Formats: sequence, structure tokens, C-alpha cells
Amino acid sequence: MPRFFYGNFDFEHQLASDTYGTSTGAAAALTSSLASCWLGLAEDGDQIYLPGTVPPEFPAQLQASGFPRVHFTADWPAKKLASALDFTPWGWSATVTRLAQTKGFTVAAPDAGAVRTVNARMFSFQLESKWGLALPGSCQVENLESLVQALQQLPDSADSAWVLKANFSMSARERMCGRGAQLTEPIRGWAAKRLSQGQPLFLEPWVERISEAGIQLEIPSTGEPTLIGLAVLLNDERGQYRGSRIHVDETTLQQWQPALEVAQRVARTVQQAGYKGPLGIDAMQYRDAGGQFRFRALQDLNGRYTMGRLALGFQRFLAAGEVASWLHFPWKESYGIDFSNWLRCVTSQEPDGIRLLATSPDQIDGQAPRLASVLLVAPSATDLQAGEAVLNDAHTKLNQSAG
Repeated sequence: MPRFFYGNFDFEHQLASDTYGTSTGAAAALTSSLASCWLGLAEDGDQIYLPGTVPPEFPAQLQASGFPRVHFTADWPAKKLASALDFTPWGWSATVTRLAQTKGFTVAAPDAGAVRTVNARMFSFQLESKWGLALPGSCQVENLESLVQALQQLPDSADSAWVLKANFSMSARERMCGRGAQLTEPIRGWAAKRLSQGQPLFLEPWVERISEAGIQLEIPSTGEPTLIGLAVLLNDERGQYRGSRIHVDETTLQQWQPALEVAQRVARTVQQAGYKGPLGIDAMQYRDAGGQFRFRALQDLNGRYTMGRLALGFQRFLAAGEVASWLHFPWKESYGIDFSNWLRCVTSQEPDGIRLLATSPDQIDGQAPRLASVLLVAPSATDLQAGEAVLNDAHTKLNQSAG
């Protein structure tokens, strides 16, 4: 059955507040700018909801690059046609479930309560604490007084760096970073607002990140959860997602084996909680205060699709022996160049054998999307990392020259 992909990329906001809208403002812009990311999962004949217009040559460019023949649409199908499509959202919030039903789709959503439970940071924190996996000093706080006390109890509290996360948060959003035992007024106000809504907050010490990986699973209603794969996460200094390296060799799998074992345990627990569908787990390797390498096997838990899951879908477009990374770059009109043209310029600087395949349109509604993406394909792991470095360096220079 053909699928209809709907990107409610503000999924966590929808869980935090069922009244949060998805059709206007920032949410609609996010739905448009990230819509083409569904290419990682889409097949010929699938539809991708994109509430805007893209250049007419974009679908043809995708097909020329070997991607599937998909249809980007700003319109909802007639109810009779919708019933013959498999509605596939980023995440199954109650808001999206009602929307799909209203539009005439046949809905096979997981239990709404299970979705909220699994995606709440409270759930993963409880598992970390129960299994002895939590970062030393991390804790759940219910009010400002307990938050201040927790800050004072951090090791070297006078100068400790820390991060405060909301119960529903994602990709370096819905969090505040601080240092020391005192709350600044902006952080105090941010925390008070969320605590007043009955949502706990989670305090974690800031640790020196070495590397991160996203582990992707599929949770059935019954039977064993399926491991889809692992992709190395490429994040910026703020911890915001900037891509996935989908070349994972045996050495990498061995490196992340402790996290993979925890992931299987998490998957079974999630299934017992009543959740079914895609599951993404972010794990981290870090260096502690004593200089020792440590694992945080359950850094984030997402009962929804993730960029890492979509990234793994691009493996099917690689020839034997090829490796790839799927990279995302913030993009601005002030750069004065379309993303696809910039890629053509950068290609000449890349090592031999590198292919750069744009996976996002140059424009949406006549404006550059705020995030552009590319599949970087290389003949070897060494060339892949060299290709990533060339792209990142070129984007840094472009950003500096544009002011």
C-alpha cells in the first residue's frame, strides 16, 4: 500500500501540550523544510506532505540521482483516496491521530498513553536509575527549591557545567545550559514555566562527549523487536543533529556493543509498556572527570521516527563497497547561492570518487529552506571522512563570508 508521509517534526511539543498546533507558524515551516528527509524511507508511488511549492525540476533531479519517484503534495487527498494510503507520521501524537482520522485515513496508531509514557524523559530516566546507568549527579526535580538543592550537590558545584532538560525535549531544544550552583533569571523563568505545567525537569552534569550513535529498532505488537541498525551521530557543539554516518563496520559495532545490548533490553521494556512502531535510542561515549572513557547507553529514547532511522534508509542506494554520510547544513538566503549549485562547486574540491547527492530542494515557496541536506557517497571510509571535512570546511567559510 502506498504511504502518505506526514512530518509532524514538532511531535514532542504536541505531547507536552495537546493544544499545540501543527498547521501554522513555526510548526508548518518545520514540516515544509524537513519534508524531503522522508526520501530515506520513501518508495516509488509514495506521497510526501510538503505544505509549499518546490521547483518543478526537483523531483526530476531526485530521480536522476537514483532516488524513488515520489510525489510532494501540499494538498490532502480526497477521503476516498486517503483510505487507500498508509498514513505514516513522524510520531503518533493524539493531535496527529485525530488529524489522520479527520482526513479519512485508516489509522493503526499505537496506544496514545503508551506513546506519551515512552517519549517522556521520566521514563528513560527511571530506566537509567533502575539499571544503574544514569550519569552521576543527574536527577529529576519537581520544583525550583529541589532544583537549587540539586545544583548545590553537583561535584565541584561552584563551577560545574550542567544541562536542564524538559520532560519532552529533542535535538538540543527544550533545554537550558548553565554553570555553577546559582540559577540565572532566564533559566529560572524557563524552569518555572514548565514546572507550573506539572512537568518535571531533569538535571544532568555536562560531560565531555567523545562520540554518539543512534540505534534504530522496530517494535511489533507481539514477537521480538527488530534491530534495524546503528548509525554514528554527527552533532554540532550545541549537541544539535547535523547528520549520520551510515557506514558502520565491525569495529564500530564492537565499540557500541554495550549500548546495543542495553537497546535490546529497552526495546522489550517499551513493548511491555504497550508501544509499537519505530524506536530510536541515542547512546554516548564520554570521558569522565578522571579521564576514563564511559558509556551512556540510554542518553535519549524516542518512540517515533528519527533522522538516524531515515539515514539508514539511504543504504539501499549504495553500490557494493560504497559508504555514505547524510549531512544537514543550516542555510540562509544571505549566502546568495542555491544549495545544489554550491554542491557542484564543492565537488571539485572533494577526493576522487566522491558523489554529492542533494536530498533537499533549493527553494520552498521561493525561499531557501532553513536546512539543506546531502547524501555524501564515497568509495572508502577514509575518503568518506575526508569528504565530510571538505563539506564542513566549505560551509564554515561560506557562513563567514556571508556575515
